[in-house]
Amino acid sequence: MFKFNFDVNEQDSSDSAESPFKKVKTDKDDKTDLNSEEKIDWYKAEEVTPNKELLNCMDVYELNAKELIVGKIELRHLVAGFLLEDIKTNNDTNSEDIKRSEETHSDLIAGVYEGGAKIWECTDDLLLYLANTYDAANWKNKQVLDMGCGSGLLGIYALKNEATVDFQDYNKDVLEKITIPNVLLNCEEGLEDDVKMDFLQSKTKFYSGDWAHFTELTENLKQYDMILTSETIYNIENQGKLLDTLSKRLKPDGNVLIAAKSHYFGVGGGLEQFVEVVKAGKIFHSMEVWQADKNLKRGIIELKFQ
Repeated sequence: MFKFNFDVNEQDSSDSAESPFKKVKTDKDDKTDLNSEEKIDWYKAEEVTPNKELLNCMDVYELNAKELIVGKIELRHLVAGFLLEDIKTNNDTNSEDIKRSEETHSDLIAGVYEGGAKIWECTDDLLLYLANTYDAANWKNKQVLDMGCGSGLLGIYALKNEATVDFQDYNKDVLEKITIPNVLLNCEEGLEDDVKMDFLQSKTKFYSGDWAHFTELTENLKQYDMILTSETIYNIENQGKLLDTLSKRLKPDGNVLIAAKSHYFGVGGGLEQFVEVVKAGKIFHSMEVWQADKNLKRGIIELKFQ
């Protein structure tokens, strides 16, 4: 059974006061307390600038990287075990959120850590769907957002197909310790350090923080042709913020692909429930484009403006 081991608390109501997307809870047997009066102080959004000092660690990253073949694209990413051990061994004070997750043996801590150090299985589903559905021409010169990116594999796949990609994750330390190193691991071999940094600056941006604050921070910036997101709908309390962000950051003719499980035991969210929230908002049309029936059911839905 798949279960997140954390408590979901009520979000600050100001974040979604004007949202057309209302909570829909369909599982009457779920015991999660969604009416807690405790408010979460969600992290403010900020742009995270890649640090050139990361390049000094590339030899170590290369030795602790894993390869993943998706269609015709080879993706490389850090092995999570190495990363977590490195953070603990070096007593890295800039990775407090990841350390707290490890110390409490919790995959998710609402408002503190949102699971970015792991590669969740629906990410693999969405990668394979992208490889089987879109040819290379689809990505060229497109503006893509990898939302709730974690390891960044979805965005890196788009990047290696010549898209321009922004990466967003709740935790700044996930971006600095995982996402950005993974992007660097996927740069062309033999590039000089300055060329790698120029590539990051011209083809990527990185944002941390809460979705509502991210929307405000990027309000006057570009919108996206495609938004990719995986395993981000588990918390019913945050679904309104997610959909508000999608509606404000997506181009009128753009599309969103969301990969998730049919149900997240212990927190109440899931694809079927989420689709009801989408329908109630009357902003997006949703269509199921892929489903797996093995073990716990998983699926992918596509959103387009009505």
